[in-house]
Amino acid sequence: MPITLRQLRPGTVLLIWALFATPAGWTVEPEPPPGRRPKFAVPEPKREQAKRFRLELQIANGHIGSVFIGCQEGATDGYDNGLDDMAPPPGIGGAGYTFLISPDRKLNLYKDVRAYADTVQWLFYAKPGSKPVDVSWDPAQLPGGWKLYCARWDGRSEAVTDTVNCRETQKVTAESTMFFRFWMVRDKAAPKE
Repeated sequence: MPITLRQLRPGTVLLIWALFATPAGWTVEPEPPPGRRPKFAVPEPKREQAKRFRLELQIANGHIGSVFIGCQEGATDGYDNGLDDMAPPPGIGGAGYTFLISPDRKLNLYKDVRAYADTVQWLFYAKPGSKPVDVSWDPAQLPGGWKLYCARWDGRSEAVTDTVNCRETQKVTAESTMFFRFWMVRDKAAPKE
Protein backbone atom coordinates (compact mmCIF):
# COMPACT_ATOMS: atom_id res chain seq x y z
CA MET A 1 0.00 0.00 0.00
CA PRO A 2 1.55 3.39 -0.95
CA ILE A 3 2.30 5.96 1.76
CA THR A 4 1.34 9.58 1.25
CA LEU A 5 3.27 12.57 2.58
CA ARG A 6 0.43 13.35 5.00
CA GLN A 7 0.91 9.95 6.65
CA LEU A 8 4.62 10.58 7.29
CA ARG A 9 5.83 12.27 10.44
CA PRO A 10 8.03 15.33 10.00
CA GLY A 11 11.02 13.54 11.50
CA THR A 12 10.66 10.71 8.97
CA VAL A 13 10.83 13.11 6.07
CA LEU A 14 13.95 14.67 7.52
CA LEU A 15 15.49 11.23 7.97
CA ILE A 16 14.81 10.38 4.31
CA TRP A 17 16.24 13.75 3.26
CA ALA A 18 19.26 13.17 5.49
CA LEU A 19 20.05 9.86 3.78
CA PHE A 20 20.57 11.53 0.42
CA ALA A 21 21.72 15.01 1.38
CA THR A 22 25.28 16.27 1.80
CA PRO A 23 26.52 19.70 2.84
CA ALA A 24 26.80 20.52 -0.88
CA GLY A 25 23.26 19.30 -1.66
CA TRP A 26 22.03 16.10 -3.31
CA THR A 27 24.63 13.55 -4.27
CA VAL A 28 24.86 12.27 -7.79
CA GLU A 29 26.88 9.18 -8.53
CA PRO A 30 29.60 10.01 -11.05
CA GLU A 31 29.68 8.24 -14.40
CA PRO A 32 31.80 5.09 -14.25
CA PRO A 33 35.07 5.05 -16.17
CA PRO A 34 34.88 3.62 -19.71
CA GLY A 35 34.57 -0.16 -19.73
CA ARG A 36 32.92 -0.37 -16.28
CA ARG A 37 29.22 -0.68 -15.65
CA PRO A 38 27.40 1.59 -13.21
CA LYS A 39 26.33 -0.01 -9.89
CA PHE A 40 22.67 -0.26 -10.78
CA ALA A 41 22.91 -1.20 -14.45
CA VAL A 42 20.84 -4.01 -15.89
CA PRO A 43 23.24 -6.71 -17.09
CA GLU A 44 23.39 -7.21 -20.83
CA PRO A 45 22.46 -10.66 -22.16
CA LYS A 46 25.40 -12.92 -22.90
CA ARG A 47 26.15 -12.97 -26.60
CA GLU A 48 26.67 -16.75 -26.57
CA GLN A 49 23.05 -17.21 -25.47
CA ALA A 50 21.73 -15.07 -28.33
CA LYS A 51 22.14 -17.94 -30.82
CA ARG A 52 18.49 -18.08 -31.77
CA PHE A 53 16.16 -17.67 -34.70
CA ARG A 54 12.62 -16.23 -34.79
CA LEU A 55 10.31 -16.01 -37.78
CA GLU A 56 7.10 -14.02 -37.63
CA LEU A 57 4.26 -15.60 -39.57
CA GLN A 58 1.91 -12.73 -40.36
CA ILE A 59 -1.76 -13.70 -40.50
CA ALA A 60 -4.44 -11.92 -42.49
CA ASN A 61 -8.08 -12.67 -41.54
CA GLY A 62 -7.18 -14.68 -38.45
CA HIS A 63 -8.13 -13.97 -34.85
CA ILE A 64 -4.51 -12.98 -34.14
CA GLY A 65 -2.25 -10.93 -36.41
CA SER A 66 0.83 -13.14 -36.20
CA VAL A 67 2.48 -16.17 -34.62
CA PHE A 68 6.19 -16.89 -34.15
CA ILE A 69 8.25 -20.00 -34.81
CA GLY A 70 11.89 -20.31 -33.88
CA CYS A 71 14.86 -22.21 -32.53
CA GLN A 72 17.11 -21.57 -29.58
CA GLU A 73 19.75 -23.60 -27.81
CA GLY A 74 18.31 -25.03 -24.61
CA ALA A 75 14.71 -25.08 -25.87
CA THR A 76 12.70 -28.31 -26.02
CA ASP A 77 9.92 -29.68 -28.21
CA GLY A 78 7.55 -29.33 -25.24
CA TYR A 79 6.23 -26.14 -23.70
CA ASP A 80 9.11 -23.96 -22.46
CA ASN A 81 8.01 -21.30 -19.98
CA GLY A 82 9.60 -18.01 -21.02
CA LEU A 83 10.14 -19.11 -24.64
CA ASP A 84 6.74 -20.40 -25.79
CA ASP A 85 3.48 -18.49 -25.39
CA MET A 86 -0.11 -19.74 -25.41
CA ALA A 87 -2.47 -18.50 -28.13
CA PRO A 88 -5.53 -16.51 -27.11
CA PRO A 89 -8.96 -18.11 -27.60
CA PRO A 90 -10.89 -17.38 -30.81
CA GLY A 91 -12.66 -14.08 -31.14
CA ILE A 92 -16.23 -13.45 -32.13
CA GLY A 93 -17.41 -12.39 -35.54
CA GLY A 94 -16.09 -13.41 -38.94
CA ALA A 95 -12.37 -13.76 -38.11
CA GLY A 96 -10.65 -17.09 -38.66
CA TYR A 97 -9.14 -19.17 -35.87
CA THR A 98 -5.35 -19.59 -36.15
CA PHE A 99 -2.58 -20.93 -33.91
CA LEU A 100 0.47 -23.19 -33.70
CA ILE A 101 0.02 -26.68 -32.25
CA SER A 102 2.41 -28.22 -29.73
CA PRO A 103 4.01 -31.57 -30.71
CA ASP A 104 1.79 -33.46 -28.25
CA ARG A 105 -1.23 -31.66 -29.79
CA LYS A 106 -2.44 -30.54 -26.38
CA LEU A 107 -1.56 -26.83 -26.54
CA ASN A 108 -2.49 -23.99 -28.88
CA LEU A 109 0.51 -21.71 -29.12
CA TYR A 110 1.19 -18.13 -30.21
CA LYS A 111 4.96 -18.64 -30.06
CA ASP A 112 6.70 -22.02 -30.46
CA VAL A 113 10.48 -22.18 -29.95
CA ARG A 114 12.24 -25.52 -30.46
CA ALA A 115 15.74 -26.89 -30.02
CA TYR A 116 18.03 -26.91 -33.05
CA ALA A 117 18.17 -30.30 -34.81
CA ASP A 118 18.93 -31.46 -38.34
CA THR A 119 15.18 -31.18 -39.02
CA VAL A 120 12.82 -29.02 -36.95
CA GLN A 121 9.09 -28.80 -37.63
CA TRP A 122 6.07 -26.78 -36.53
CA LEU A 123 2.36 -27.28 -37.14
CA PHE A 124 0.06 -24.33 -37.88
CA TYR A 125 -3.76 -24.60 -37.80
CA ALA A 126 -6.06 -22.33 -39.81
CA LYS A 127 -9.85 -22.32 -39.75
CA PRO A 128 -11.05 -19.48 -41.98
CA GLY A 129 -14.00 -17.33 -40.99
CA SER A 130 -15.83 -15.29 -43.62
CA LYS A 131 -12.57 -14.78 -45.61
CA PRO A 132 -9.61 -17.05 -46.46
CA VAL A 133 -6.65 -16.97 -44.04
CA ASP A 134 -3.37 -15.74 -45.57
CA VAL A 135 -0.07 -16.63 -43.86
CA SER A 136 3.00 -14.67 -44.98
CA TRP A 137 6.62 -14.20 -43.85
CA ASP A 138 9.77 -12.27 -44.65
CA PRO A 139 12.45 -14.55 -46.16
CA ALA A 140 15.12 -12.16 -44.84
CA GLN A 141 14.30 -13.44 -41.31
CA LEU A 142 15.34 -17.00 -42.23
CA PRO A 143 18.69 -18.10 -40.76
CA GLY A 144 21.65 -18.69 -43.05
CA GLY A 145 22.60 -22.32 -43.59
CA TRP A 146 18.99 -23.54 -43.26
CA LYS A 147 16.09 -24.17 -45.63
CA LEU A 148 12.47 -23.68 -44.53
CA TYR A 149 9.56 -25.36 -46.28
CA CYS A 150 5.79 -25.13 -45.89
CA ALA A 151 3.17 -27.61 -47.07
CA ARG A 152 -0.54 -28.23 -46.67
CA TRP A 153 -1.43 -31.21 -44.49
CA ASP A 154 -4.80 -32.83 -43.82
CA GLY A 155 -3.89 -33.69 -40.21
CA ARG A 156 -4.12 -37.44 -40.69
CA SER A 157 -1.97 -38.82 -43.49
CA GLU A 158 1.80 -39.05 -43.75
CA ALA A 159 1.81 -37.09 -47.02
CA VAL A 160 1.83 -33.33 -47.45
CA THR A 161 0.79 -31.39 -50.55
CA ASP A 162 1.69 -28.11 -52.25
CA THR A 163 5.18 -27.85 -50.72
CA VAL A 164 6.83 -24.43 -51.09
CA ASN A 165 10.36 -23.22 -50.37
CA CYS A 166 9.92 -20.30 -47.95
CA ARG A 167 12.90 -18.40 -49.41
CA GLU A 168 11.18 -18.33 -52.82
CA THR A 169 7.51 -18.04 -51.78
CA GLN A 170 6.29 -15.58 -49.16
CA LYS A 171 2.64 -16.56 -48.66
CA VAL A 172 0.21 -19.49 -48.39
CA THR A 173 -3.59 -19.33 -48.19
CA ALA A 174 -6.15 -21.49 -46.38
CA GLU A 175 -9.57 -21.32 -48.00
CA SER A 176 -10.90 -24.12 -45.79
CA THR A 177 -9.86 -25.61 -42.44
CA MET A 178 -6.37 -27.06 -42.76
CA PHE A 179 -2.95 -27.50 -41.25
CA PHE A 180 0.30 -26.14 -42.60
CA ARG A 181 3.50 -27.99 -41.76
CA PHE A 182 6.60 -25.82 -41.57
CA TRP A 183 9.92 -27.63 -41.38
CA MET A 184 13.47 -26.39 -41.37
CA VAL A 185 16.42 -28.50 -42.52
CA ARG A 186 20.11 -27.81 -42.43
CA ASP A 187 21.34 -26.81 -45.89
CA LYS A 188 23.89 -29.49 -46.76
CA ALA A 189 25.73 -27.05 -49.04
CA ALA A 190 26.23 -24.54 -46.20
CA PRO A 191 28.99 -24.98 -43.62
CA LYS A 192 27.80 -26.02 -40.13
CA GLU A 193 27.73 -23.21 -37.58
